[in-house]
Amino acid sequence: MHLSLNTEELRNCLETVEKALPTRSTMPVISNVLLEIKEDQLTFSATNLEMFIKTRMQYSSQESSKILLPPKLVDIIRYFPTEKVDLKINWDNYRLDISGGSANFHLYGSDPEDYPSTFDSSAGDGQNIIIDQSILKKMLRSVLFAASNEETRPAFNGVLFTFKEGFLSLTASDTYRLAIKEVRDKNWSIEERLSLAPARSMRELLRLLGDQPVNISINQESSIIAFQIEQVFFATRLLEEKFPDVTGVIPKEYKTRVKVNKKMFEETVSRASLLAEGKNQAVNLIVDDKQLEVKVSGQQGSMEDILSADIEGEQIDVFANTRFVLDVLKIIEDDNIILDFHGDGGPIIFRLVENQSYLYLVLPIKKVN
Repeated sequence: MHLSLNTEELRNCLETVEKALPTRSTMPVISNVLLEIKEDQLTFSATNLEMFIKTRMQYSSQESSKILLPPKLVDIIRYFPTEKVDLKINWDNYRLDISGGSANFHLYGSDPEDYPSTFDSSAGDGQNIIIDQSILKKMLRSVLFAASNEETRPAFNGVLFTFKEGFLSLTASDTYRLAIKEVRDKNWSIEERLSLAPARSMRELLRLLGDQPVNISINQESSIIAFQIEQVFFATRLLEEKFPDVTGVIPKEYKTRVKVNKKMFEETVSRASLLAEGKNQAVNLIVDDKQLEVKVSGQQGSMEDILSADIEGEQIDVFANTRFVLDVLKIIEDDNIILDFHGDGGPIIFRLVENQSYLYLVLPIKKVN
């Protein structure tokens, strides 16, 4: 069989599904890319058994068949020298002859008979929501950094999707901090449900998302959440653990509220982080009735800086992890932010000035070593 393909289109397909290939596996068969040849299109699929990605390109063929492509083909096409690539498949031994210009490669694919069954792109109960990919991208960026990477806390290794009528929220936490992003759309008609998606899968989904105004369909069945992004179908198995109810840890009233310029605060904390030491990388935040003071002190030296701010409420003197503070400041695009303090032992909550759809909570450091 002979396929003559546009190199860039083929590269895009292979690099898209490559994100689902396992780094290590006890099943060698899933280290390959499944190519399905149909009458009007080529479909490329990959899975690590937790995550599944499928994409397609238009192509007219006289026959239909399947073959497992070796992962090395992805690298070959990534650096292929010509705009067109000729791919010849010998079905007797699954040999692949790849050529273009003066370049010639020979690889061996394999029989897809033992390849695991893939997720069905039509799966689900029909209760899907349609969301712009730029909005979903922003939602994921707003919470993913707060998810835990510790395997001993499996429930916190996920991002919680909360679906309600006209409402979607994403929540992530590592028990030391909590991020929640909400979006509302009156056109969404869906029953209330919770879906705990693996954070590592959501990071791969985030890499697939662009900023163009493209609609994404989100659907969920009992154990899978799926995203249809134009020609790309992305699905991941849900975590079985139950994400705890976090509403009880969010105080209803603040004791001190600070409105400060985001850029100036970020630059100041970044400078403080240069001298922050120890496991907690602590920075001291001191608020009186006129100003916000940022201090840090360690064996290498000390630093103090004072920022003008709009302040309400009590004086406060707390310590926070500089990385936890900077993580949220890097993703906030607003000119100004709000910091709500809740006493010496209470959490610090970051909010947007003109938008109540986002909340980021950080627990203070009780003791600085």
